[in-house]
Amino acid sequence: MTLGEKLKTYRAEHNMTQEELAARLFVTRAAVSKWERDAGYPGIDSLKLIAKLMDCTLDELVSDDDVEGQKLRDRRAAGRAYVCAVACFAVAVLFALLAYFLAQPLFLIGAGSFCVAYLVFAFFSRPRFKRLAGNGVYRAVVLVILLFLIVFITVMGIV
Repeated sequence: MTLGEKLKTYRAEHNMTQEELAARLFVTRAAVSKWERDAGYPGIDSLKLIAKLMDCTLDELVSDDDVEGQKLRDRRAAGRAYVCAVACFAVAVLFALLAYFLAQPLFLIGAGSFCVAYLVFAFFSRPRFKRLAGNGVYRAVVLVILLFLIVFITVMGIV
């Protein structure tokens, strides 16, 4: 739980408005709002007052022990999405090959559908915290280009 979430939960439990909490902390309501949205972080003096008000230590207030647990859950979900992406890729190639060898262009609809499914699962196959950083998009782009190339060659072979 982030500091902002802890602050918001405390305020809700004690039926306080942001203005009332701001008055107790000697800051503005806008500052409290910014902290609750995790758009800013209070100074050390404000942190001491918040810890005293919430009856906890500074360490308990600012620690993010559950961040590692969230990253682990994100990695597991990304692993499942990766397996689904690989399966969609394989099925799309299978449909493209069926369309080519059986000379049935209707199989290309299945290939196209699984291409789209692959794109969705490929996007979610990176853990959220890494997706937000924007790293490693190249692998997915190369695989999509390869898949569309296979479909294009299949269409050219049938027509």
